[in-house]
Amino acid sequence: MVSRRMPPNFLMLVIAFMLGTFVDLFWNWKGISTEVVDLQTWDKNSKVTVHQRSDETNRLSFLPTSEVNHELQNNLILGAAVGLHLSVLHRFVQSARTSCNLCTITLLVHDFSMRSDDFRLLSDVFHVVLIPYQQFLLSNKHETFVMTAIYSQRWTIFSSYLQTLQNEGKAFDNVFICDVSDTVFQANVFKHMNTMGDGLYVFLEDIHFRISEQKINANWIKACYGQQMLQQIGNKSISCSGTVLGSWPAIITYLSAMAAQFLTRSRACLRIVGNDQGVHNFIIYNGLIPDTKIYLMPHETGFVGTLALPKWLKRNKFGYILNSRSEIYAVVHQINRSPQLLAQFNRVYQTLPDDVLNRKA
Repeated sequence: MVSRRMPPNFLMLVIAFMLGTFVDLFWNWKGISTEVVDLQTWDKNSKVTVHQRSDETNRLSFLPTSEVNHELQNNLILGAAVGLHLSVLHRFVQSARTSCNLCTITLLVHDFSMRSDDFRLLSDVFHVVLIPYQQFLLSNKHETFVMTAIYSQRWTIFSSYLQTLQNEGKAFDNVFICDVSDTVFQANVFKHMNTMGDGLYVFLEDIHFRISEQKINANWIKACYGQQMLQQIGNKSISCSGTVLGSWPAIITYLSAMAAQFLTRSRACLRIVGNDQGVHNFIIYNGLIPDTKIYLMPHETGFVGTLALPKWLKRNKFGYILNSRSEIYAVVHQINRSPQLLAQFNRVYQTLPDDVLNRKA
């Protein structure tokens, strides 16, 4: 039998190919692992979670706005979930994580929730940062802070939290602040910033209502700023304080303005439920957010839907809520105003009872 030896050059090619494949697989595996670690990195010398940016995100941060894909930037979804049931948080965080895989999701919760096994599991599964409410409550003894409810306190807390991140060099590129109990994500909200760029995005309610025409909103302005201010801005469209989007500088400026207002409001204002929406509309329509471009986004044609006031609701065959142009809302707020929608999302984002967790049949 004649022995056939492979040419040396051919052997070298085979070895090089195998080595290259091994290196490529190792590199990709390493990259994926690093990305997962980045989402959960904890700086033990700090009270806040560190979200490290990838090289690509860092590069994007310094590009001109017209070239930046906001969807790929270092983005934060921030909300207050104090006193909310696990099932409500599950609906919020799963929809948020599905819509924005690379976003940091940070929620303000009670300390006892942070000690709960179920809440810790939720945090681990969906990579959610939980920050303790009591930490801020104990550190802020100002009367106007103590006597207000969480929907008012959250603005001071968020302002303090983000300022701490900024001071420590851990700022994000963009932030979406929203209510947790009645909000569902359907798509990445940050990608819509690509069209108009940096600034503050506030979201209007039904176009047919003005502040003075809607009793609850009119009362918030009147209780906090008086009848004269109601007459001054009463003809403006209602902007909802439950959803606010913006680039980092815009959000920092907005939160500072909100927090400052609560320090000077009367007891009558501070005691009224939902007063933060009155403050929100006051600072927007009185130019109290300096050096910031503000986008007033309509409910009817925008990318965030606010469902309390509109009489209409539009969905496609797959259950996505649509605007008047049949475009899918990135975020739907106030879903609890529709029993049908609430039932739909509770089916989609359900938590299992303990007695079926280990049952097969």
